[in-house]
Amino acid sequence: MWQNEVKMPGKNRSISIAGAGISGMTAAINLALNNFKVEVFDRRSTIGSQARGDFQGLENWTSPQDALVFLKQINIDTAFYHEPFKECVHYDYKLNKYNMHSDKVGFYLIRRGSMENTIDSYLYNKAINLGVQFHFNSDIGEINPNIIATGYEKPFLIATGINFDTNLEKIALGIFDDKVAPGGYAYLLGLNGHGTIAVVSKHTNHEINKFVPIAIERFSKIINFDIKNSIKFGGCGARFKDLHSGIPRTGESAGFQDAMWGFGLRMAFHSGYLAAKSIIENKNYWDLVKKEIVPYCRTSIVNRFIYDVIKARGFKFVISSMANSDDSVQRANQLYAPVPWKRIIYPIVNRLLK
Repeated sequence: MWQNEVKMPGKNRSISIAGAGISGMTAAINLALNNFKVEVFDRRSTIGSQARGDFQGLENWTSPQDALVFLKQINIDTAFYHEPFKECVHYDYKLNKYNMHSDKVGFYLIRRGSMENTIDSYLYNKAINLGVQFHFNSDIGEINPNIIATGYEKPFLIATGINFDTNLEKIALGIFDDKVAPGGYAYLLGLNGHGTIAVVSKHTNHEINKFVPIAIERFSKIINFDIKNSIKFGGCGARFKDLHSGIPRTGESAGFQDAMWGFGLRMAFHSGYLAAKSIIENKNYWDLVKKEIVPYCRTSIVNRFIYDVIKARGFKFVISSMANSDDSVQRANQLYAPVPWKRIIYPIVNRLLK
């Protein structure tokens, strides 16, 4: 589709970005702030069209720095809709309870999609106000982009579920049980009368849709809640590619996603910013991500492999260690730290992980 050669901006400082997702729009905003002429091309009809108001989590545990502080540093102010969560409850296959707790925010709940009050619409409006031009329904294979932000190519994790109206006010629950979510987990997020239930599983599970009713039934045993006006949704997560050269690829296009739980928003923001920085400051993009993002992706690959190998015991090790800690967020940060032994075994694990 594209020749894998870095395209430098011309004398008119014009930049083309393929993909209008989180990372693509983050790159566009930062380039526009530095007086570049930016055009964003997307094959879809609008921003956020793959989502339908889904609740998603902007994780706050892979770095000691708060996610909102980080966003402000990369020129994304936090006027978008978000809700901090400091508590979350996980359950095993017997519905034994594991309370996650911290004085620090564990994640910020945001909404995705093209409607108002979503992170997608917020970034889009900010970019438009800065003069960024968007071209939807585009044949992106025909452009010669400076940045590729087109999303995943081959799925590694699959998520499917429903959004709905409910009587829930604020809640975050997770279930780790292969009979509910093979090789993954199910979650229930509720806030201010809106809810999301989803099942996250490995890409090898081709019948994931049949597990959504099972997840609903299991959550109903934990808490009573209404489901009204439900809308189905689905999505995929990418496998980390460990690229080293070529056109800057951001977000899921490069596989910048947590292989353990599937969180990728923070890396999408981060990689989009670094792509813009590489152009603004004439630096090598892959050198930047190798230092700031790649170590955490590699660590998540190791975490995923260990979890897959020891199965239920993996759940006990990971979740129990966080629940039994005085600070669950701090413990999660330790699990994601790129410590020496994980760096050493990563090359082997990366070849073995399916």
